[in-house]
Amino acid sequence: MNKNFKIITINGIRGIITLIFVGLGLIAGFIISPGWVCMSLWNYLMKDSVNIAQMNLYQGIMLWAIIALSLYALNNKKALIGIGSYPTLSQEQIKDIILKSKYSENFPVKDIDLTPTEIKIQDDTEKEVKSEMEESEEIRK
Repeated sequence: MNKNFKIITINGIRGIITLIFVGLGLIAGFIISPGWVCMSLWNYLMKDSVNIAQMNLYQGIMLWAIIALSLYALNNKKALIGIGSYPTLSQEQIKDIILKSKYSENFPVKDIDLTPTEIKIQDDTEKEVKSEMEESEEIRK
């Protein structure tokens, strides 16, 4: 058995009353009081600015729960929330993706009406791109 464990014994009615008192104190200190503060702030800030209904204590407690759970979720290291944090690709990886997409069967045809000189120019550039693609594959091996 671990020696660091603390055993709390509740003896009789006095122990039960103490346990209830401690529980109610924790509920009042961590739930009801912040809920009352949220309710009071809401009612004070919104009474003159906008025609919004007044908040009661139950709604203040719910607002406090939303705030507390949001802060817990954002500061918890186990549940990470990433906003726009995607792994970036290197320039070589981007070029490889573009080259592979150009030579795939599903690549859309850009210009259908091409003159023979434009076709020759595109063929020359495609040969250069293919050679670059082969070189990048050889480098990776």
